[in-house]
Amino acid sequence: MKNKFLVGILSVCVLSLAIGCSSGTEVKVQTEEGSETAALSEQNREDDVEKPDYYGELIAAVKECISKGEIMVPENYDFSDVMLTSGYYSGGTRGYLIEDIDGDGVDELIFGENGSEPDGTQGGIIYDIYTISDGELVHVLNGWVRNRYYLCENGMIANEGSSGAGNSNYSYFTFDGSKIHLVESVICDGMKDAENPWFYSTESEDDAENAEPVSEERADEIRGKYKYEYPVFVPFGEER
Repeated sequence: MKNKFLVGILSVCVLSLAIGCSSGTEVKVQTEEGSETAALSEQNREDDVEKPDYYGELIAAVKECISKGEIMVPENYDFSDVMLTSGYYSGGTRGYLIEDIDGDGVDELIFGENGSEPDGTQGGIIYDIYTISDGELVHVLNGWVRNRYYLCENGMIANEGSSGAGNSNYSYFTFDGSKIHLVESVICDGMKDAENPWFYSTESEDDAENAEPVSEERADEIRGKYKYEYPVFVPFGEER
Protein backbone atom coordinates (compact mmCIF):
# COMPACT_ATOMS: atom_id res chain seq x y z
CA MET A 1 0.00 0.00 0.00
CA LYS A 2 2.85 2.32 0.94
CA ASN A 3 4.65 1.61 -2.34
CA LYS A 4 1.52 2.40 -4.36
CA PHE A 5 1.21 5.73 -2.55
CA LEU A 6 4.82 6.68 -3.43
CA VAL A 7 4.31 5.67 -7.05
CA GLY A 8 1.25 7.91 -7.18
CA ILE A 9 3.18 10.91 -5.89
CA LEU A 10 6.00 10.36 -8.39
CA SER A 11 3.48 10.09 -11.22
CA VAL A 12 1.95 13.43 -10.26
CA CYS A 13 5.44 15.07 -10.19
CA VAL A 14 6.38 13.68 -13.60
CA LEU A 15 3.06 14.85 -15.04
CA SER A 16 3.60 18.33 -13.60
CA LEU A 17 7.05 18.55 -15.18
CA ALA A 18 5.68 17.40 -18.51
CA ILE A 19 2.90 19.99 -18.39
CA GLY A 20 5.40 22.69 -17.45
CA CYS A 21 7.65 21.88 -20.39
CA SER A 22 4.78 21.58 -22.84
CA SER A 23 3.36 24.94 -21.76
CA GLY A 24 6.50 26.76 -22.89
CA THR A 25 8.43 27.10 -19.64
CA GLU A 26 11.97 28.22 -20.67
CA VAL A 27 14.97 26.48 -19.19
CA LYS A 28 18.17 28.50 -19.70
CA VAL A 29 21.47 26.65 -19.96
CA GLN A 30 24.71 28.67 -20.12
CA THR A 31 27.02 27.28 -22.77
CA GLU A 32 30.20 28.48 -24.46
CA GLU A 33 28.17 29.05 -27.61
CA GLY A 34 25.73 31.18 -25.64
CA SER A 35 28.58 33.27 -24.24
CA GLU A 36 29.95 33.85 -27.73
CA THR A 37 26.50 34.89 -28.97
CA ALA A 38 26.17 37.38 -26.11
CA ALA A 39 29.61 38.80 -26.89
CA LEU A 40 28.71 39.21 -30.56
CA SER A 41 25.45 40.93 -29.63
CA GLU A 42 27.36 43.37 -27.43
CA GLN A 43 29.82 44.05 -30.26
CA ASN A 44 26.96 44.70 -32.66
CA ARG A 45 25.48 47.22 -30.24
CA GLU A 46 28.83 49.02 -30.06
CA ASP A 47 29.12 49.05 -33.86
CA ASP A 48 25.63 50.56 -34.10
CA VAL A 49 26.74 53.60 -32.07
CA GLU A 50 27.20 56.52 -34.44
CA LYS A 51 30.82 57.66 -34.53
CA PRO A 52 31.69 61.36 -34.93
CA ASP A 53 32.54 62.45 -38.47
CA TYR A 54 35.48 64.60 -37.42
CA TYR A 55 36.82 65.12 -40.93
CA GLY A 56 33.43 65.95 -42.39
CA GLU A 57 32.77 68.49 -39.64
CA LEU A 58 36.12 70.23 -40.22
CA ILE A 59 35.66 70.39 -43.98
CA ALA A 60 32.14 71.76 -43.55
CA ALA A 61 33.40 74.37 -41.06
CA VAL A 62 36.05 75.66 -43.47
CA LYS A 63 33.54 75.77 -46.33
CA GLU A 64 31.09 77.72 -44.20
CA CYS A 65 33.75 80.21 -43.07
CA ILE A 66 34.87 80.78 -46.65
CA SER A 67 31.31 81.21 -47.91
CA LYS A 68 30.58 83.77 -45.19
CA GLY A 69 33.84 85.64 -45.76
CA GLU A 70 34.99 85.01 -42.20
CA ILE A 71 38.44 86.29 -41.24
CA MET A 72 38.67 84.54 -37.86
CA VAL A 73 38.70 80.81 -37.17
CA PRO A 74 35.71 79.81 -34.97
CA GLU A 75 36.69 79.10 -31.36
CA ASN A 76 35.43 75.52 -31.47
CA TYR A 77 37.59 74.64 -34.50
CA ASP A 78 41.34 74.43 -34.78
CA PHE A 79 42.66 74.99 -38.28
CA SER A 80 45.09 77.44 -39.84
CA ASP A 81 43.73 80.92 -40.47
CA VAL A 82 45.45 80.76 -43.87
CA MET A 83 42.43 78.67 -44.91
CA LEU A 84 40.39 81.85 -44.71
CA THR A 85 42.61 83.73 -47.17
CA SER A 86 42.74 83.08 -50.89
CA GLY A 87 45.93 81.81 -52.51
CA TYR A 88 48.30 83.56 -50.15
CA TYR A 89 51.51 82.08 -51.58
CA SER A 90 50.85 80.88 -55.09
CA GLY A 91 47.61 82.49 -56.16
CA GLY A 92 46.14 78.98 -56.10
CA THR A 93 43.08 77.51 -54.44
CA ARG A 94 42.59 76.13 -50.96
CA GLY A 95 41.35 72.59 -50.54
CA TYR A 96 41.53 69.31 -48.70
CA LEU A 97 42.72 65.76 -49.20
CA ILE A 98 41.92 62.55 -47.31
CA GLU A 99 44.50 59.79 -47.64
CA ASP A 100 46.71 57.49 -45.60
CA ILE A 101 50.05 59.28 -45.80
CA ASP A 102 52.05 56.96 -43.52
CA GLY A 103 50.60 53.60 -44.56
CA ASP A 104 49.22 52.61 -41.14
CA GLY A 105 45.70 52.01 -42.42
CA VAL A 106 44.27 55.26 -41.01
CA ASP A 107 43.40 58.09 -43.38
CA GLU A 108 44.65 61.57 -42.58
CA LEU A 109 42.85 64.82 -43.40
CA ILE A 110 45.08 67.45 -45.01
CA PHE A 111 44.28 71.10 -45.62
CA GLY A 112 46.44 72.79 -48.22
CA GLU A 113 46.70 74.81 -51.39
CA ASN A 114 46.91 73.99 -55.08
CA GLY A 115 49.30 76.00 -57.21
CA SER A 116 48.28 78.20 -60.09
CA GLU A 117 50.77 76.63 -62.52
CA PRO A 118 49.67 73.63 -64.65
CA ASP A 119 52.57 71.45 -63.41
CA GLY A 120 51.46 71.95 -59.81
CA THR A 121 54.97 72.67 -58.56
CA GLN A 122 53.89 75.90 -56.89
CA GLY A 123 51.27 74.00 -54.96
CA GLY A 124 51.41 71.11 -52.55
CA ILE A 125 51.57 73.50 -49.61
CA ILE A 126 50.17 71.97 -46.42
CA TYR A 127 48.77 73.98 -43.53
CA ASP A 128 47.05 71.34 -41.40
CA ILE A 129 47.21 67.59 -40.95
CA TYR A 130 44.74 65.67 -38.79
CA THR A 131 44.47 61.99 -37.93
CA ILE A 132 42.33 59.73 -35.75
CA SER A 133 44.04 58.03 -32.80
CA ASP A 134 42.17 55.93 -30.20
CA GLY A 135 38.91 57.21 -31.64
CA GLU A 136 39.85 60.85 -31.10
CA LEU A 137 40.75 63.64 -33.53
CA VAL A 138 44.45 64.63 -33.38
CA HIS A 139 45.77 67.86 -34.91
CA VAL A 140 49.20 66.68 -36.02
CA LEU A 141 50.53 70.00 -37.28
CA ASN A 142 49.46 73.56 -37.96
CA GLY A 143 51.01 75.96 -40.44
CA TRP A 144 50.61 79.67 -40.99
CA VAL A 145 51.78 82.47 -43.26
CA ARG A 146 55.53 81.86 -42.83
CA ASN A 147 55.38 78.27 -41.69
CA ARG A 148 54.30 75.75 -44.33
CA TYR A 149 54.69 72.00 -44.75
CA TYR A 150 55.18 69.58 -47.63
CA LEU A 151 54.97 65.83 -48.16
CA CYS A 152 58.25 64.30 -49.36
CA GLU A 153 58.71 61.42 -51.78
CA ASN A 154 60.59 59.43 -49.12
CA GLY A 155 57.57 59.50 -46.79
CA MET A 156 58.84 62.29 -44.58
CA ILE A 157 57.31 65.72 -43.93
CA ALA A 158 59.23 68.91 -44.67
CA ASN A 159 58.74 72.28 -43.04
CA GLU A 160 59.84 75.66 -44.37
CA GLY A 161 59.70 78.48 -41.86
CA SER A 162 60.92 82.05 -41.72
CA SER A 163 60.93 84.84 -39.18
CA GLY A 164 62.50 87.40 -41.49
CA ALA A 165 64.79 87.95 -44.47
CA GLY A 166 67.88 86.81 -42.55
CA ASN A 167 66.35 83.91 -40.67
CA SER A 168 64.81 80.76 -42.08
CA ASN A 169 64.75 77.02 -41.46
CA TYR A 170 64.23 73.83 -43.43
CA SER A 171 63.25 70.95 -41.18
CA TYR A 172 62.46 67.31 -41.90
CA PHE A 173 60.27 65.00 -39.83
CA THR A 174 59.08 61.42 -39.63
CA PHE A 175 55.40 60.80 -38.92
CA ASP A 176 54.48 57.93 -36.59
CA GLY A 177 50.71 58.03 -36.97
CA SER A 178 49.88 60.77 -34.48
CA LYS A 179 53.03 62.89 -34.04
CA ILE A 180 55.91 64.23 -36.09
CA HIS A 181 59.51 63.79 -34.95
CA LEU A 182 62.43 65.96 -36.04
CA VAL A 183 65.19 64.16 -37.93
CA GLU A 184 67.30 67.08 -39.05
CA SER A 185 67.11 70.78 -39.76
CA VAL A 186 69.07 73.29 -41.81
CA ILE A 187 68.98 76.77 -40.31
CA CYS A 188 69.93 80.07 -41.88
CA ASP A 189 70.62 82.68 -39.17
CA GLY A 190 72.22 85.87 -40.42
CA MET A 191 71.86 87.50 -37.02
CA LYS A 192 74.12 84.90 -35.42
CA ASP A 193 76.75 84.95 -38.17
CA ALA A 194 76.29 87.23 -41.15
CA GLU A 195 79.35 85.80 -42.98
CA ASN A 196 78.52 82.13 -42.39
CA PRO A 197 74.78 81.96 -41.62
CA TRP A 198 74.19 78.23 -42.24
CA PHE A 199 73.80 75.72 -39.41
CA TYR A 200 72.77 72.10 -38.94
CA SER A 201 70.81 70.58 -36.06
CA THR A 202 69.08 67.37 -35.07
CA GLU A 203 67.74 68.93 -31.86
CA SER A 204 65.96 72.13 -32.91
CA GLU A 205 63.96 73.28 -35.90
CA ASP A 206 65.05 76.90 -35.83
CA ASP A 207 67.51 77.58 -33.00
CA ALA A 208 71.08 77.99 -34.24
CA GLU A 209 72.52 78.61 -30.78
CA ASN A 210 73.75 75.05 -30.27
CA ALA A 211 73.70 73.99 -33.92
CA GLU A 212 76.68 72.93 -36.00
CA PRO A 213 78.02 75.52 -38.50
CA VAL A 214 77.99 74.19 -42.07
CA SER A 215 78.81 75.59 -45.49
CA GLU A 216 76.10 76.74 -47.87
CA GLU A 217 77.04 73.84 -50.15
CA ARG A 218 76.50 71.38 -47.32
CA ALA A 219 73.17 73.03 -46.46
CA ASP A 220 72.04 72.69 -50.09
CA GLU A 221 73.14 69.05 -50.14
CA ILE A 222 71.01 68.21 -47.11
CA ARG A 223 67.99 70.04 -48.48
CA GLY A 224 68.44 68.32 -51.83
CA LYS A 225 67.79 64.90 -50.27
CA TYR A 226 64.13 65.74 -49.84
CA LYS A 227 62.06 65.82 -53.02
CA TYR A 228 58.60 67.30 -52.55
CA GLU A 229 55.38 65.74 -53.69
CA TYR A 230 52.63 67.94 -55.09
CA PRO A 231 49.28 66.39 -54.17
CA VAL A 232 46.17 67.88 -55.73
CA PHE A 233 43.71 69.12 -53.13
CA VAL A 234 39.96 69.04 -53.63
CA PRO A 235 38.87 72.73 -53.69
CA PHE A 236 36.47 73.59 -50.89
CA GLY A 237 34.00 74.74 -53.49
CA GLU A 238 33.78 71.28 -55.02
CA GLU A 239 32.36 67.96 -53.84
CA ARG A 240 34.40 64.81 -54.07
